[in-house]
Amino acid sequence: MKYKNKIISDGKVREYMTPAVPSVDEGSSLKEVAKFMSSNHTPVVLVENKAHECVGVVTEADFTRKVVAKGHSVDTATIDSIMSSPVKTIEGSTLMAAANKTMRRSGTHHLVVKENGELVGLLSPINFLSYYENVEKHLSDLAINDGLTGIHNRRYFDEILNVEWKRAMREKTSLSLIMLDIDYFKKYNDTYGHQAGDECLIKIAASISETLRRPADLVARYGGEEFVIVLPGIALEEAVNLSEKIRSEIETLKIEHKLNSISPFVTASLGIASIVPSSNSSYEELLQRADKALYNAKLRGRNC
Repeated sequence: MKYKNKIISDGKVREYMTPAVPSVDEGSSLKEVAKFMSSNHTPVVLVENKAHECVGVVTEADFTRKVVAKGHSVDTATIDSIMSSPVKTIEGSTLMAAANKTMRRSGTHHLVVKENGELVGLLSPINFLSYYENVEKHLSDLAINDGLTGIHNRRYFDEILNVEWKRAMREKTSLSLIMLDIDYFKKYNDTYGHQAGDECLIKIAASISETLRRPADLVARYGGEEFVIVLPGIALEEAVNLSEKIRSEIETLKIEHKLNSISPFVTASLGIASIVPSSNSSYEELLQRADKALYNAKLRGRNC
């Protein structure tokens, strides 16, 4: 499971354009085009000359604004009298950011999209709404998600731990924490390379996420090869059982690790802590307990 969130600068025109926009002849009357747009349920058409070159664009708004303002006869006036022109063309592989600059600099509201010389769609201001929504979502995800693994990041973990701590204190319920560290990960990186190390982290993050079944449970990348899991309403015994399942699932991935002295595969050590929050304790204390438990797991030989 690789992190697939859209990078802002990678949005291409072909992903956001309006595809398969119908066209009409520039000699068509306003009445003919209006009927054509209505029967085809399209709010926009391209206008072509006799050489089948795109020379303009007409939208529903052009009919409501320009026809009335100019007093055109819908029976005799031709569509070229209200179309927007000239029309600039752009390649479908063009980045949306570059298309936006082209649109602003040329003063046109529509860009005809071509690929391999063929007309494939139309880019209009409304198409940028979807693009900017993706940009906004991307920025939001960056604030709470780890860029490599796609799971939550340290910052979001800190926020959620604080929220769950207060909730558990109000409801007088248990709050458990699991800290996980990949065994001998530096040796893994040195042996197999950083790209393989990244893939290893991605697979382990996915394995942990898939093992957690409750919506309230949260896994985050704590830093480097370390992960942390928040388990609201879970007491120590159940947290221990879950940690063993997580450990077992990671070993089941069978990611080769020649320099792991305890297994031929990548393994992980886990530290578990649980507490019923009160005014006399803090979530920092819970973190310290989990960290100490992780340290003790390494002392016991790791992979436990």
